[in-house]
Amino acid sequence: MKRGILPGVLGLVLLFLAASSVWAETSARPRGDYPNDYRYRDGGSREGFEGRTMLRVHMGLSSPTGDFDNAVNTGFGIGGSIGYGIGRNTMLSGGLAFHHFGEEGDGHVNIVPITAAVDYGFNTRGRVRPWISGGLGVYNLSETFFVPSVGDVSDSEADFGFNFGFGIAAPLNRNTSWGAGFKFHHIAGSDFPDTEFITLQAGLGFPL
Repeated sequence: MKRGILPGVLGLVLLFLAASSVWAETSARPRGDYPNDYRYRDGGSREGFEGRTMLRVHMGLSSPTGDFDNAVNTGFGIGGSIGYGIGRNTMLSGGLAFHHFGEEGDGHVNIVPITAAVDYGFNTRGRVRPWISGGLGVYNLSETFFVPSVGDVSDSEADFGFNFGFGIAAPLNRNTSWGAGFKFHHIAGSDFPDTEFITLQAGLGFPL
């Protein structure tokens, strides 16, 4: 099995196990445990995401797929986003992330996406909410590799790309939520070839 596929499969298994664990724990709690989770008062009652601003930070595994898997090893990613709820279940967000992939030898590839996304959270009977997401934006790619008698050589470009994915989210307390998810990224290369990778990340969310 390719280097990029095995971590992805293992990550999906871990995501499923995490969802099952959080579901079992949170669905057993009374509905009144977190009164400010999805409802709050500010001159009235609002449901879900609507009118809320959220800061989210996340980190995890970044795994190459397709031809990109033949060039680099599985790496890591970190990032953050700020989202605003435009509806009970819908949030618009802008995000910045950093993904690092090592190459054989001393080379590496870094990818910095600057993207906008639409997130949709599904209602459930428990505290765990599945979500889906789709986004697009500019992906800044850079590659550094070693050339004998020359030293380190770098090349970079900014390309259009898109992503989509799914995951779960659940409250930890009144002011913090926890989430985990999977996303697929596709970058339409110019001088660089088209690049694809998947991310499996966990993170925290905080209301602003």
